[in-house]
Amino acid sequence: MFSLCIPTWNRFDDFLSKSLANYIDNSYIDEIIICDENGNDVEKIRQSFSSKKLKLFINDKQLGPFLNKLKCCKFARNEWIVLLDSDNFADVGYFEAANAFITKEQIIRKNIILAPVFARPSYDFSNLLGIPITTQTIKNNEISKLLLNTGNYVINKYLVDHIDITHEFELIEKSSACDVLLFNILLLEQLNMHMYIVPNMSYIHTRHSGSIYLTTIEKTRKYAEQVYKRYDALKL
Repeated sequence: MFSLCIPTWNRFDDFLSKSLANYIDNSYIDEIIICDENGNDVEKIRQSFSSKKLKLFINDKQLGPFLNKLKCCKFARNEWIVLLDSDNFADVGYFEAANAFITKEQIIRKNIILAPVFARPSYDFSNLLGIPITTQTIKNNEISKLLLNTGNYVINKYLVDHIDITHEFELIEKSSACDVLLFNILLLEQLNMHMYIVPNMSYIHTRHSGSIYLTTIEKTRKYAEQVYKRYDALKL
């Protein structure tokens, strides 16, 4: 079983209102954890859906994308967490592919992320199939920052429970346009994270004018550049 973790902020009307019914019916998911930055989405979810799978939380203050994702994942009770942005959608085939990979590979390591091969319709990472992405492969291969900033993946709860952000709060707060890249960098630096691109695992990656990246990149570019330099340092 998977824990589905969805951080959100004013995404019910355009996205969650359409996707949640599918997630509730998905037999691979036994809990859906939603952390809402202002409570608007949670209020609408409570009015529209009734399911024991739903675990709804409203933040006391706005955390930003990095910390809201981390908080959401920390509530998960399962070993494998599907961390999805609220404006994207993964159908049952995504979960089937992830489950098949875990079963076939008999994964016993705890520092694992399973990433989709396609973020439809725009991003194709099939050139990296069979290459575990680690600090070592980053040194020896051209691993795209785009992949490591895309997210919407399956993460082992060990990584969530053991990441240390004690000295990273300023960069976390001010680099929201590349929060996933920063998260993955910390996992690579601290926990020797291994990321696998999983065959047949894909989801719909919605590009729209209200995305976190587009609405924050100009204001946070200085700090995004710091994150990019941090990534480049992994290659040295």
